[in-house]
Amino acid sequence: MFTIGGRFFHHTHWAPLLQLQGSVSEVQMDLVTSDGKTLPMLINVSRQKHGDSQFDQLAFFVATERKNYERELISARKSVEESLASLHTSQEELQESRDILSIAIRSARMGVWTQDIKSGEVWWTPELQQLTGWTDKEIWATPEQFYNLIHPDDLSSFATALQNSIDTKSDFDIQFRLKHSDASWLAMEGRGHATYSETGEALTIVGVIMDVSERKATERELHQLNQQLSIADRRKDEFLATLGHELRNPLAPIRNVLEIMRLKETEDSFMHWSREMIERHISQMTHLVDDLMEASRISQGRLELRMRNIDIADPMQSAIESTQSIMDKSKHTLTVTRPESPIFVEADTTRLTQIIANLLNNAGKYTPDGGDISLSAFQQGNEVVLSVKDSGMGIPPEQLTNVFNMFSQLTPALEHAQGGLGIGLALVHGLVKLHDGSIVAHSEGDGKGSEFIVRLPISRAPIEITPIVEKPIDLVTDSKRILVIEDNIDAAESLSMLLEFSGHSTRIAHSGMDGIIAAEEFCPDVILLDIGLPDINGYQVAQHIRQQTWGKDIFLIAATGWGQDKDKALAKEAGFDKHLIKPINFQDLKSLLQKINR
Repeated sequence: MFTIGGRFFHHTHWAPLLQLQGSVSEVQMDLVTSDGKTLPMLINVSRQKHGDSQFDQLAFFVATERKNYERELISARKSVEESLASLHTSQEELQESRDILSIAIRSARMGVWTQDIKSGEVWWTPELQQLTGWTDKEIWATPEQFYNLIHPDDLSSFATALQNSIDTKSDFDIQFRLKHSDASWLAMEGRGHATYSETGEALTIVGVIMDVSERKATERELHQLNQQLSIADRRKDEFLATLGHELRNPLAPIRNVLEIMRLKETEDSFMHWSREMIERHISQMTHLVDDLMEASRISQGRLELRMRNIDIADPMQSAIESTQSIMDKSKHTLTVTRPESPIFVEADTTRLTQIIANLLNNAGKYTPDGGDISLSAFQQGNEVVLSVKDSGMGIPPEQLTNVFNMFSQLTPALEHAQGGLGIGLALVHGLVKLHDGSIVAHSEGDGKGSEFIVRLPISRAPIEITPIVEKPIDLVTDSKRILVIEDNIDAAESLSMLLEFSGHSTRIAHSGMDGIIAAEEFCPDVILLDIGLPDINGYQVAQHIRQQTWGKDIFLIAATGWGQDKDKALAKEAGFDKHLIKPINFQDLKSLLQKINR
């Protein structure tokens, strides 16, 4: 009936205890039931005597529920011990989190505050007190005391922000100045929101205040820096405009004299050579000034394109013709590969020609005499690819990303004889970008040549090629009375002489007031008027002339070195009919004069 363990306990413990004590209480023992299962029992045993005989009286109690209770008790105790251990760990982690949060708040120069809306009681973290330098707790006791520390100019907006946050149940975000204990003002930023009861009643306001003094100081410095950069940029534009004007002015009389020399052409070969040499350098100087001004206009976003569908072969041919002289002079071999069939792009013909010509000029300048240069164009996907490749000096790898920067030079100016200001490629890069294209430079290094690849989107618009029929121009060949108002004596006299040689009658004035008097007396058909005059400017002269009865029909031409868009707009507003930039191409001027019929 007893299990093996029970019988062992009976022989070794139970029987001796009965012999000594006479009884054994609550002996836990398992009994085996008839079906072989064990049943936990509690047994009380007492030894009884009856006459000369003795017997053991046993009382059995089933202990199943007690066993279950004991197991539950043990499990509960274990669970409590685990919970206590977990709580201890959580408390340690919480304290660690608080320490980290405190460090973060102090490092970020922040503080936390809470206000009970009903009682008005305010609680502040120590970090906020340390931040402001106020250690007296009384200073933070009520909102009124705190408000006394806010700059008077910011107090109204601060209070309004808190009230709006409460009313609209939204976060507040306010910037204000807070007085430090040393009487200085801290730039602060406050953020937070209100908490509400289940009925919607506002209970507390919880907020964070951050010291943003350093950020504000940085913002002020950046603002000042931006202002300085803006001023510097404006001065740069003014300088470039003035530079262009000052460079163009002396070019004007030189070009005029060249035209006179052309008209008075002699058989003297030396004079012929001299004139062509001067003309080449005048053209180069003019192109440098034009490139400089156009690069500046691109950087300011003021260059407008006249876009239309064109065959890429047309600007290629124009660029080849315009750069033929440099190729011939340097004895370069130019190989041209044109597309097998027309490729149309949406582009400004003049600017696209300028892109290709500048790349060819660049290749010609930086390739030793007798070099090989190639120009090719082909379609690749939805793009046309233009390539200009040379066998010249090459580009160091570290310079490939800088070649398109303004005024970039691969070597100092004194170390090479090719000349240039380092603006040609910058201009090309800007023009390509304006056409929604891209340009990259490739080179294997010094002495290994270079290649510039331009990619432009192919026009997706339907191409309708309509022959351009030029309308016949009614060329008026009669002599005109032309007044030249120019303070540069050489420029005025040379232009007047050139006009006289072309059959026109001229008069010269060297100031604005003299020009007005001469205009009334001379009654000119055309006035070529400089803008930068010594007394009053050309705009004022034009306005005065237009206000006179005798001046309403005079054809006014602004002949000036000022060539920016704003200069052209000012000229139109002042009453000018045409704006020409010095040095004036006399053939263009002749064509313009022939079209004037007044």
